[in-house]
This record gives sequence, structure tokens and C-alpha cells, in this order.
Amino acid sequence: MQAVKDENISSQAAVGGIGETQTQASYVWSQIESQPIHVVWGQLYSKKAKIKNLDLCKEKFCVGRAETNDLVLKEDDIEHKHLCRMSKEHFSISRNLPAGLNPVYIQDLSRNGTFVNGERIGMNKRRILKHDDIIALSYFKYQVFVFKDLSPNESNGLPKEICDKYYIGKNLGSGACGTVRLVYDVRTCDEYAMKIVQKNPLAESTRSCNLNDPNRVLNEVKIMKSLEHPCVVKMHDIVDKADSVYMVLEYMKGGDLLTRIIKNKRLSEKISKLFFYQMCHAVRYLHENGITHRDLKPDNILLETDDEETLLKISDFGLSKNVRKNSELRTLCGTPLYVAPEILLTGGRGSYTEKVDIWSLGVVLFTMLSGTLPFSDDYGTPATEQIRRGDFKFNHPSWKNVSSTAKKFIIEMLTVDPFRRPSINYVLTHRWLKDPDIIRKSCKLMNLNNLMSDDENFLEPPAKRQRILRDPKRI
Repeated sequence: MQAVKDENISSQAAVGGIGETQTQASYVWSQIESQPIHVVWGQLYSKKAKIKNLDLCKEKFCVGRAETNDLVLKEDDIEHKHLCRMSKEHFSISRNLPAGLNPVYIQDLSRNGTFVNGERIGMNKRRILKHDDIIALSYFKYQVFVFKDLSPNESNGLPKEICDKYYIGKNLGSGACGTVRLVYDVRTCDEYAMKIVQKNPLAESTRSCNLNDPNRVLNEVKIMKSLEHPCVVKMHDIVDKADSVYMVLEYMKGGDLLTRIIKNKRLSEKISKLFFYQMCHAVRYLHENGITHRDLKPDNILLETDDEETLLKISDFGLSKNVRKNSELRTLCGTPLYVAPEILLTGGRGSYTEKVDIWSLGVVLFTMLSGTLPFSDDYGTPATEQIRRGDFKFNHPSWKNVSSTAKKFIIEMLTVDPFRRPSINYVLTHRWLKDPDIIRKSCKLMNLNNLMSDDENFLEPPAKRQRILRDPKRI
């Protein structure tokens, strides 16, 4: 009996020991799991034997003589004649995490200078570090580190001219004409959108609007180089290769107008008016310079910021055409749901003028105010047939909140007969746009103070304006 009892006690002790061990193991694993995982996204390799290498895994690292730095420079590692010229905080390296396609920044915190590939950054200035860049301290020949970027390389296959000047970031979008990438100027750190268009040498440029037609691509380049308006996207740089064209353009952080409409379901009449006013100024600028856009649509209208009231810019001039005054266009171009009826009626074999842009403006305004399209294959008959007849209705419930003036304005712009369709100058002076608050906000966004005074002329009768100018209390 005693032996059995002792055996039971031993068994209980053994079971208790296992349970205690399991509890301790669980505690250890929970500690391990709770520890943050540090992913090394870059490394600083020392070119000096006594200075240790540094793995980069945090958002920011500092290098200098002070003990508070992540990498401390000491006399044991660097000769005194060089160390005495180095600052307590000489430079920092930072990257937003997760690393992904975010650039690496190096900031010069010193008086005697931090150099990248022999170029001085400048005190309190920064630039972008790229793989295999060489960092020198206090003197451009005193090379101390080599930077290694361990994140995915997105520059493969791109021309050297692009890779040398820009850091390649995330994909902003893609379409039939190519892809758009976010890029950063290595020296200034400025952001741009790089449009990559592959050329198709087999495209027929005479009777077609093939999006990859080399003539179309070069036409866009030629037009964008000549444009200078606050509501037209600017071209910063261009690299033309045998198979592709790389256009570095202004980066509009607010995305495109179509995305804004979809996100909000529709835009208020006030915001629609603010955006439409800017669009019209851009179109007037184009028409005055003999350019017809031919592909105005929400996808090609970009917003500067995510703010509700923001600057707007027209982009994508691939289908645009330089025309002489009173000349006619004869190519079948444009996006089907926004294209003017005269283009469809002639099948591209007839002629049309810049009035096709007015039609597209009418469709864009219709879409902003209602969140719907005036013409669609979903409405029972083919959209092309609806466009030819100018057959559209204000049936959607959202139109109940839209003024009759706005609806009549749309009807005027969506006039099938181009000779009766208004010009851009008429559109800009339409009474729906005679809103002093909208004009002032638009001109402020466009930074056109002189334009404000010109456009406000039609807000008041001449006699009343004279009285206002004579009365100093009204100024």
C-alpha cells in the first residue's frame, strides 16, 4: 500500500511538473510573440575598417560624435583631424515604415557638410539615398559609408536617365495608354507622376486614335511642353526612347475627379460650380491657343489635394489637336460616353471644331451634379444613338436638389447642332457661374488676382461698379 501511495504521489508530482513546464513555455512564447519584429530595410556599410556597419530597421537613425546617436563616431575609429570636423549630430537617415516603396532620406545636420556621391547636401537640407550611394563626411573625398537598400527594386527596365534622376515609387494607376508611377526627384525630394507610354510602331496614325501610336504620344509631348496655365498639368521632364516615352508630370495628390464623384456619390452644386469654373478657364486657355482637347472626362481631370475645395487641372493631351483658327478636325477620337454627336454622325470622316469640348463639358457637369451619366447603354437604346439625338433626361432623384438654372445650362451645352452650341466664352459668362464667392475662391486657388477683377466685371452693372470704386468705404 505504501508503495502504491508513493507511486501516486510521484505521478501527481510528475503531472504537476509537466503542467508547470507547459505554463512556463507558454509564457516564454507569449513573450516572444509580443516582441516587435524589426525588419532590416537598409544597411550602412563602413568603408573604414574600425567603424562598425549599421543595420537600418527604425524610421530614423542618427550618426555623429554625441553618445545619443545610433552610430557614434569616436577617435578610436576616425583620425582626430577628421573627427574634429564632424558634428555631434552629423546626419540622419529616415524612411517611413513599412518600407515598401517609400524613399530613403538623408539629412545633413552638420556645418562642414555631408556628401552623397561627391555632392554636398547642404545644412538642414535633405536628398534621397539610393542603393550603392557613397556617403562622405566633412570633405567630399573622405568617404565613410556605402548605403545598401534592401527593399524591392522597382527601377528595373527603366532608362538610366530616369533611374539617375528619380527614385521610383508606387504605381498610381494604369490604363490603355500605359502606366503612371509616383517618382521622387533625388536631389530636391519633390514628388512627380511619371507617365510611361509604350509606342506601337504598327499603329495607323492617319485614320485611327490608337492610344500607343507614336505620333499620338509625341503630339501629347509637344502640346504639354507649350502649355502654361494653373489649371493645366505641367510637364517637368521628358525622356523619349525607341520603344517608350517617359513623361514626368505634376503630381496631383487629390486623385481624379471621377474617383471624387464616386466616393461622394455626387457633388454639391456649390462644389460642382467651383470645379466647373476652373475647367472652363483651362478650356478657354486651350482654345485661345488653338488647342482642342477632344477627350475631356472626369478621369482626365485631376485634383491638387483631398480638400473639398481644391485646385483642379486638366491632363491627358494625347488626343488633343493643334488647329488653326476656323479650321476643322477630321479624326474619330474621344471617349464614347463623352464624345460629341458630330463626331459620331460623321464616323470621323466629316469635320468638327473646338465645340466638341463644350459638349464634353456638359457631360462632365451632368455627371458631377447627379453622379450619373446622361448617355448610357443601360438606358434601353445604344448610347451612341442617344448622343446622336441628344436624348437625355433629368430623372435621377438627385436632380431634385439641383437648380433649374444648372439644368438649362446643361441643355445648352448638350445641343446636338454644333453651330447652335455655345462657345467657351459664352459658357464662362453664363448666369449660373455669376457667383462672386465661387469666382473669388477659384481665382485664389488659381492664383490669378488679375483674372478676378476681369471676371467680376459681369457681376455688377457698370454704373454700380463705378459707385463702388468711388466710395472708399466699399473697398
